[in-house]
Amino acid sequence: MTLTSHEVAVSQLGSGHGIPLERITSLRFIKNNIIGNKTKKNLYIKLGILSRLQEIISVKDDKDSQLKIQAVIVLGSFAFGNEGNITALTNSGVVEPLLNSLNPSGDPKLIEASARTLNAIYASPKVSRQQLFQGNHLHVLVQLLDSYSSNVRQGQDVVMVHTAELVASILARCCETSDQQMQIASSGAIPLLMRLLASGVSKTQEAALGALAALVKDNSELARLIAQMRLEKGERPAPFILRLVRDKSPTMRLAAATCLTYLNRAGVIPDHYVDIMQTVLPVLVKMLLLTGPVQETAPKILAYLIWESENMQKAVCEMDAIPKLAQIISVMEEGDLMYGIVDQRDKLKENALLALAAISQMKEDCRKQVIEAKVLPYIVTAMSHPSVGVRAAACQCTRSLSRSMKNLRTSLVDAGIETPLFQLLSDDDPGVLSSATATLCNIVLDVSPMKKTIMERGIVAKFVHMIGYGDNVVRLNAVWAIKNLVFGAPSEVKETVMRQFGYHNLVALLNDGELAIQEQALNLVRNLACNNEQDINQVFIGMGSGQLLSIIEDKLTWDDQRLLEHALYVLVNIATGSEFHKQSVMKRPSILRSVLSLMTHESVAIRVATIWVIINLTWPDEKVSHSLHERVTVLRSMGVEDRLRSLNSDHDLDVRDRVKTALHHFVVDQQQHGQSGAAQ
Repeated sequence: MTLTSHEVAVSQLGSGHGIPLERITSLRFIKNNIIGNKTKKNLYIKLGILSRLQEIISVKDDKDSQLKIQAVIVLGSFAFGNEGNITALTNSGVVEPLLNSLNPSGDPKLIEASARTLNAIYASPKVSRQQLFQGNHLHVLVQLLDSYSSNVRQGQDVVMVHTAELVASILARCCETSDQQMQIASSGAIPLLMRLLASGVSKTQEAALGALAALVKDNSELARLIAQMRLEKGERPAPFILRLVRDKSPTMRLAAATCLTYLNRAGVIPDHYVDIMQTVLPVLVKMLLLTGPVQETAPKILAYLIWESENMQKAVCEMDAIPKLAQIISVMEEGDLMYGIVDQRDKLKENALLALAAISQMKEDCRKQVIEAKVLPYIVTAMSHPSVGVRAAACQCTRSLSRSMKNLRTSLVDAGIETPLFQLLSDDDPGVLSSATATLCNIVLDVSPMKKTIMERGIVAKFVHMIGYGDNVVRLNAVWAIKNLVFGAPSEVKETVMRQFGYHNLVALLNDGELAIQEQALNLVRNLACNNEQDINQVFIGMGSGQLLSIIEDKLTWDDQRLLEHALYVLVNIATGSEFHKQSVMKRPSILRSVLSLMTHESVAIRVATIWVIINLTWPDEKVSHSLHERVTVLRSMGVEDRLRSLNSDHDLDVRDRVKTALHHFVVDQQQHGQSGAAQ
């Protein structure tokens, strides 16, 4: 059987072929065949080339570095393929020998080739970074950065300059966790990256900015450290980077804007807020009109910069960012191939949707602009996209838009959000699930046709499943959605929901390990026991009045303001009920003592809530005047009336107004029953 030229080339790479020149020739033949050719790459992987290459680069004898260099270059070609190729590379065990090839005393060309291949491998988010932080690999990288960055100036050795850039890029791609960030910082890399930043070599500065940005992202400690450092001429980094935002190179402008965005979000450059508004924001918005990698990344950085900043979101709206983003999303939806290969198109769509979500997060005018840009149908369609990232970003958009006034939430329903949103409640991705449930939280807040429809489709059963989910954000949103579903709902709707949800699940959530979930569970009880005596009765029957009040009794002893407030408002609602409901509270002296104690709490909201409890327990009712008098007498004997009088001079107007109402009830009782009645 005659072997093909490709099979011959692979066979000649074996260690049995002792002539280095023949093996180098075979490697060059393979390299020329696979560059830019997916089919040939797959062919050579099937022929077992990766194990052969791994053997070559693992040999510790460096007498002939040319063979290793060519092998590493071929590996690099595979690394610039798809995710499947990179997985095959890592499974073949090439990462460790590639890291070993970075020996600072070795051949500079081998070091550069190894760094380039590693950089390509680490471009994949699926590749483990663990090996780089084992042994002395990180130390070696910093050594390389030290020896090479000290000589990086215009006109220096190209290999050394490029290697310094590659090392910085590798560090940037290995900063995925706070622990990794701190390990890189502890290795001494930051001063060396500062040296690269001040080098004057454009691509080197971009690489340094990328690494510094990765180190400070979501890490206020390192952000503060870097913001306070000095460059070679004594200048702080922020003003230096601001000048680079105005650079003629789009990639430089993006790298500088990214670094400043992360520093700004960390709150370590407050003096440059105006610069961010007037320089960085416009630059990022203009980048939306570019093409390629810059346009792909710019929306994501823009979204991160303006998130939770009402002023910045308003400013971006005024810069007409929404029509630009709408154009990106709508043109891609129509299949315009100018946006590149599928993965890049998906990433651009995802990032554009994230930017729209951020812009419409807080300002009603911005949400109106999104609707008016006629992009809503494309957002709804994106909720069923094959890409997890696109689905999650589309959900973020609908979540932001659903925070709107009722008429804009109606626009979401009219656009057909119901079906894809319901389908996403079965999505495998926690981020998608979290956003989908959060969107439902907002939409079901209205008494709308959608509330009835989603209940008929089994939404409650979905939420029951979610409260047992491993992700606490998903669990929290599920409880939140149920709470909103019963808010202001008729008694029969509440009964239907809780028949499916189960009071045993509610009790478990009230004792959950996550305080935020306990808080929303209390809120759910508050909404259930609201409006009328029938609703309160249903909760008493479902949970058992003893168990319910024992839980409230316990929560009132906690040192958590949110739990205290919601527990008190459950009492407020119970105290609006029948005489039986009021007496159930009065028979719990420890609850009454807690209410009395909390009447002087530092929180205005808690003080107001305690007074509402007293108001409702003492609300005039001629039908039960004797029982009412008994309640007032008990409360007066506990010192409630005196405590109310002391709050007459409270600094908060709402507290003072509620105190007047409560004291009036005590005064009326005294007038009706006389002083002697108070002493019984």
